Amino acid sequence: MARDSFTTVVITATISKEKVAELEKVFPKVYNIGDGLNPNLVIPDHVLKEADVWYTNWIGIPGVTSLDQVPNTKAVQLSSAMLMIAGANIFLESRLMASNEARKQITVCTASGIHVVAIPQYIVANVINVYMSMPLQILAARQEARWDSNNVPNHRSLIGKTVGLLGYGHIARETARLLKAFNCEIIAANSSGKRGTDTGYVIPGTGDVQGSIPSEMYSTSDESSFNEFLSRSEILVASLPSTPKTEWLMTKERLARLPADAVLVNVGRGDLVKTSDLLEALDREGGLSGVVLDVTDPEPLPQGHSLFTHPKVIVTPHTSSFVAKYFDLGADLLIKQAEQVRQGKPLLNIVDPEKGY
Repeated sequence: MARDSFTTVVITATISKEKVAELEKVFPKVYNIGDGLNPNLVIPDHVLKEADVWYTNWIGIPGVTSLDQVPNTKAVQLSSAMLMIAGANIFLESRLMASNEARKQITVCTASGIHVVAIPQYIVANVINVYMSMPLQILAARQEARWDSNNVPNHRSLIGKTVGLLGYGHIARETARLLKAFNCEIIAANSSGKRGTDTGYVIPGTGDVQGSIPSEMYSTSDESSFNEFLSRSEILVASLPSTPKTEWLMTKERLARLPADAVLVNVGRGDLVKTSDLLEALDREGGLSGVVLDVTDPEPLPQGHSLFTHPKVIVTPHTSSFVAKYFDLGADLLIKQAEQVRQGKPLLNIVDPEKGY
């Protein structure tokens, strides 16, 4: 991307005044338009034509259907890490990005890397919740309103447990770093089965840039390797995007390969595992002892769904990434992107339209 680009940025994500001021020091012209999810939002034509870079929420550039409307746009920085929302690749499948010309001209970047401030902490907190039987204790205390130390559910320690990370991107790498402090053994699986350097956006002090934390790497593309990975994963943490290769990857047969009383955490996408298979694994003797779901099949879960009330399940409504001033974190990434361009370096977190991530 030319070094003289990234001069006019249009913001359709809600960021703080302080962050807008920071952006105004980096970009010659900043248009802070408002919330792109607002159906009544109107972006003036001159702003559309001037913009060469956008910072948006997951829908991308709101209300734009043709490249003629945004002739100078070179890049879109999304505020989300994954493009798949409820099974639809919202921005890449928009009318704007349907044309080959738009896909050639506009580089789309995700915000992968910013979620390490929230999602890994959510994972660790809820694994501890399951291991210490906190949901059951809290529920009993609230219902019975009495002190009862004689009927405490079984507590387990994380020390020495093997944590299998299914996918080893930003979220998994920070999760590995945090759980290593509990003296857990960390193993990981990706499509190649190889370690790799994290070349995306990394918040300083987080993650595992060199990929050195896992004691072993396994391949999801090799059935024997994947089976061994599953058989060792006492705590399985999935943070995979939704792709044709990951859809329903965790079949009932693969769930059965997990150790007895394993715990499953899914913060990636709900179509990793069918709910019917999860429920069967939860109710089977020696099956899953706990499941933590921030994403579900289907999503959203209908009111009254059995996952909400299952005693071994913790469900949250796809909120593990929610954190104060979330969109400010993406603005920090946008500043880093401007630095990359002006140094003649490639943008970070570029989306491959063919892969969808």
